[in-house]
Amino acid sequence: MMTPEVAAEAMRAYAEETNRLNRERRSNGNAWQAELAKVEKDIRKIIEATKADMFHESMKGEMTALENRKAELAALLADAPENKPDLLPTASTIYAKKVAKLTQALNRPAEHQEAAEALRMLIEKIVLTPGPKRGEIDATL
Repeated sequence: MMTPEVAAEAMRAYAEETNRLNRERRSNGNAWQAELAKVEKDIRKIIEATKADMFHESMKGEMTALENRKAELAALLADAPENKPDLLPTASTIYAKKVAKLTQALNRPAEHQEAAEALRMLIEKIVLTPGPKRGEIDATL
């Protein structure tokens, strides 16, 4: 099991990266939505101009470009990953404390069974692979 310090550092790095990706995702999504609104407005202007008999040949190319960009933006917005909640910077400290308590509980005979069950609930699967030397086995939880 990781030491509480290692667990805290891993959680801190995970929270930092998750929050950075969330900021990037929000920024991109907002920019794409704003651009989509502008593209749709420009399309409506061309349609209204055409209805008012102000058609020019150059409007066909512009309309095609706008419709293509509208489709691109719609695809970007549809494929954008779901936003995840930001993680609090204190999550790593809380996690480290829980790992420390779990480690202590595993070392106490009276609490060993309950702690072992709690630990089993945290592990989805165990993957065993041969290590670099004969007789060594690496385990990934």
